[in-house]
Amino acid sequence: MSAVDRHEKVRADWLLAHEAHWHLSDRRMANDLKRRAAQKGTKDAGAADSSFHEGRIKPLHARFVAGGEDSKDTMARGCFLVLFIVPAVLVGAGPALAFSQAAYRTTTEAALKSGGVPRVKPWLVAAAGAAAAGVLAALVFRSLLVVATAHFYPSITVAVDWSRVGMIYGWSQLTLGLLLTAWQIRRHGWPGVVRKGTPKTPVGRGRSTAPAASAAPARSASVARPEPSVQQDEASVAPARPKAPARSAQPDPPAIVEPDEVFDDEPVFDDEEFVVPEDKASTTAN
Repeated sequence: MSAVDRHEKVRADWLLAHEAHWHLSDRRMANDLKRRAAQKGTKDAGAADSSFHEGRIKPLHARFVAGGEDSKDTMARGCFLVLFIVPAVLVGAGPALAFSQAAYRTTTEAALKSGGVPRVKPWLVAAAGAAAAGVLAALVFRSLLVVATAHFYPSITVAVDWSRVGMIYGWSQLTLGLLLTAWQIRRHGWPGVVRKGTPKTPVGRGRSTAPAASAAPARSASVARPEPSVQQDEASVAPARPKAPARSAQPDPPAIVEPDEVFDDEPVFDDEEFVVPEDKASTTAN
């Protein structure tokens, strides 16, 4: 098993987020990637494999055969698949499929070992270039399009130029193979993997790469000296308020509260009679 990280979990999440709803290929690939990620995590942790296995989605040909209503319909679907669909696919796109599989595996391993990930865009550009080259050659050399000649007199004969047929077939398979390689990269969820790196900023020739210090914009004389406003004039005419004297930080001494004097010789009134205290009475008698 390769030691490089294949980002199975990230690719599976991207496929589920961008799956096509008219077929189950994306969901089936996402389930397989999640299963691989779980097996890899279990192996790295040194734990035993779980006995629980999630149900797998069957491939397209198996779903086509199993879609029959009864046993006869299932048998008819199987025969139609073997006798018609498989030969048509092998003849029409067999070499292109083989080329895409080989190109995908080779370029993916090389990209992962070099620290990158496979991309779809280069293969689309290559396919567009191959298609444009073939069309241009057909327009320039129109004789390339003549692959057979027929004679009806004195007998019906058909002469096929198999070299031209092979050339056209090879060109079509090459173009289709480049497109299928891009499809293989997308089918495996690689567009969802993004390598984190420092973005490169374009630097002009002869300029330093250090960021220049932000300088304040120069102001003109009219901007530097704003015209006095009405509020500023009123503030200049208004007299300045006197400042309150600053209080010292030393606390004031505590005030001494003197108790009220109590006079013992106060007269006592009882039943509206004036009672003279004893000390004053003795003084009066003397």
